[in-house]
Amino acid sequence: MKICPADISALRAPDVLQDYCRAALGAGKNIGRLTFYPCPYGSHTRPKLETTEKDGCGVAMCRACNRGGTVYDIAAAVEGIDPRKDFARCVQTVADAVGYTLTDTGTENAPKKSHRRRKGAFSARRGISAPLAEQTPAEKPLELLETEEEAAALDAVRRLAARPDLQARFAVMLNLPPWIIQSHTDIQECACRGLLGVDERERLLYVYTSCPADGEPVRVLGVKTRNPQGVNPRFLMRGRKSALWGIDATEYASMVIVTEGESDALAVRAAVESEFERWLTDEPETYPENALPAVVAKPDAGTFRESWAHALWGKSVVLLADGDEAGQKGAEATAEALKKAGVRMVKKWTPAEGKKDARAALDPARPWLLMRDIIARMTDI
Repeated sequence: MKICPADISALRAPDVLQDYCRAALGAGKNIGRLTFYPCPYGSHTRPKLETTEKDGCGVAMCRACNRGGTVYDIAAAVEGIDPRKDFARCVQTVADAVGYTLTDTGTENAPKKSHRRRKGAFSARRGISAPLAEQTPAEKPLELLETEEEAAALDAVRRLAARPDLQARFAVMLNLPPWIIQSHTDIQECACRGLLGVDERERLLYVYTSCPADGEPVRVLGVKTRNPQGVNPRFLMRGRKSALWGIDATEYASMVIVTEGESDALAVRAAVESEFERWLTDEPETYPENALPAVVAKPDAGTFRESWAHALWGKSVVLLADGDEAGQKGAEATAEALKKAGVRMVKKWTPAEGKKDARAALDPARPWLLMRDIIARMTDI
């Protein structure tokens, strides 16, 4: 079934998302300016699927399980189908629920060419007004792995998803709660935030991904292998460092936390999700709009490309620097690149004395305390 691009865009409107959620999920709950619906992904006792507007589109995110997306992602969850493989069915489902008549693409007036808005770090950002001199320059296409390497990387993610014992082992090794490891093995739901896998030697893999437009498969940019402590070289990267780990998650975020390494990003994501779950449960009336920050990772302290800085234009950025000299120098160089690209609000957080990095500062039993510490002690840079 071929869908008219104009219909796809029209059904992304915020009011369509609200109408679909009411029709498919039931009456929502208004808290301040926000509306929450029952989550189609989990069995939460309270409505936690937040709906809002971003760049003229309706978007939703569950503050308990951190899943969501456009109206098509929500429809896919309700119907139990794959939003990429069954995208046309998602569109039809939404149209039927809200009473929208899809265009007959066989007529003369059907659009013959569409210009899709590409999703992710290398797309033009709508809804941001700035002088021409401040606009992001033309960016080079992402460099993808070869087909066989890409398939092997995604197989590694599925391998880890099927091994709870390895998930638990990596959680202990990295001082993380096990659920954050497991969540990053869901290719369809978590590719925008970076994936985790395991190779045949049972080494943890950080899989760098790109999430294209709706209906297209996840693509793999590179794989970073973590060797056991004391083994040199400790990290090996296959594929070019063409993006930050988890960069696509920043599209709808107003604040972005940049960590030095992927394991720190996992620690901070555990802290972010735990803190906002507590906030939403205990004090929903004070929950701020668009409050959940995105978390991305640099592959190492000294690497930060100009294109990555432009991808964060228009957002508030918090740099998490390791306590050593390399971490501090890397944070200063990254801040300089961000400010040069027009990112005006840049702050830095360094772990308390005696802690090497964010992961070391995390208490897996009380992960929200790390998020509170970041907010309380971040400073201008």
